Amino acid sequence: MKLKFFPFIMALLITGACKDFLDESPKEIASENFYNTAAEMESAVMATYVPLQANQAVFGRHYHTIQMSQLDYGYGRGSYASVTDFNGLDATNVNRVGDMWTNFYLSIRNANLVVANKQRALDNGVSETEVQKLVAEAKFMRALCYFYLVRHWSGVPIRTETNMGQADLARATEQEVYAQIENDLKEAETLLPEVQTLIGRATKWAAKTMYADVLVNLKRWEEAMNKAKEVIDANQFALLQVTKSDDYYKIFGPDVINTKEEIFYIKFTGTKPSNFVFMLHHPKSPYYGGDGAYGLYTDSVKNKEIVQWDPNDLRKKYNLYNMDIGLGSKTTMLYKKFIEPDKTLGLSTDYPIYRYADLLLLFAEASCQVEGKGTADALEAVNKLHRRAYGLNTEVPSVKDFSLVQYPSKEGFLDLLDRERMYELFCEGKRFLELKRTGRLEAAILKNHNKTVAQKHLLWPIPNAEYFYNKAIDETKDQNPGY
Repeated sequence: MKLKFFPFIMALLITGACKDFLDESPKEIASENFYNTAAEMESAVMATYVPLQANQAVFGRHYHTIQMSQLDYGYGRGSYASVTDFNGLDATNVNRVGDMWTNFYLSIRNANLVVANKQRALDNGVSETEVQKLVAEAKFMRALCYFYLVRHWSGVPIRTETNMGQADLARATEQEVYAQIENDLKEAETLLPEVQTLIGRATKWAAKTMYADVLVNLKRWEEAMNKAKEVIDANQFALLQVTKSDDYYKIFGPDVINTKEEIFYIKFTGTKPSNFVFMLHHPKSPYYGGDGAYGLYTDSVKNKEIVQWDPNDLRKKYNLYNMDIGLGSKTTMLYKKFIEPDKTLGLSTDYPIYRYADLLLLFAEASCQVEGKGTADALEAVNKLHRRAYGLNTEVPSVKDFSLVQYPSKEGFLDLLDRERMYELFCEGKRFLELKRTGRLEAAILKNHNKTVAQKHLLWPIPNAEYFYNKAIDETKDQNPGY
């Protein structure tokens, strides 16, 4: 059986003690009787992970399913079908993203409690080194949540340990949110350990990788390139070799604990399972224990991105399978990067936030932007992934390699990078944000869906629960466009 090494019971106890998310006053158990020992501080840090593992909200289900419903190569089905209209979210999906907002802020709240109580731990004899490490981990988690919030909602209220008692907070600007993220990541990359004692917890390398991603989003290309290169040059991560399509299950299989590619994943267990895999498969498929909701699909003939994908690329065979799901087409395809064929084993698939492939692609893009063209180092980063896609050694040049002669301009190289990023990170719930960030979203959706992306589809609405609680936000003038 796959084992994940998180003390979930204590984490849930801490979350339960702090369950009244909208009440920023810490409960007596948290403020008076906790945070006194290293073990209590560590358990409090674990509580920052728990809201992101919720069974349906965030990475348990809805985040991935909504992201996969609004892609150039993807379609939503059932209650997610309206997302593929690219005309904003309907009431059902507005409620879903509202749940995400709540859980992101619950994780932030739990992180704030750790930071706010660091002096209590020091006063009770916990070593400064241990406290700094745990506070840095809490700040990493806080930065992660704000990074998702700012990209999906733009400016949001910034809640930290300094204003926990203040209910009414106006929306900060997008720039202010990014400044908060950077401040947290600077501390995290400095004070987090290179290797954690428990698999799945944030490390120095996770902080640096997220920081590189943040810098790419801010278009601070040289800083992003250098930050990504720090992690690459540390030689802590590597691509696993594959020779056939199913070898990719060495990376993504439900029984995988972790690999040399894993930088930071949201971890799930048989007792606290991921739910997003349920949305990928049909009950008659062999990939999800005879169950499945098949809420997501694509088409091998109708979708241009799928048609253009080389069938000899092992990633295509690995990622997709044909299945008639009653849409009147035998060319419908479902996704099989993530599978759980025997639920009785108590296995559960992890959610990949950052793996080595993400890092290589971030480095390649930043390097190209710095030089104004593709570079040898950037091309090698892409070629490593491309070689593996054809069952070749990632470190040995091959006839499958791209060359700078083929892609002499910046625009041409970025086109190549966009295509290879799509294939490599296929079905990982990242493409919508990448297309939006690079300005390619509208053209990609028009090409594959023949639809125009409405402005209101670019940001999610501030949920009603925030208005009820936070009187500094006006539900009309402070709402995102179209809602």
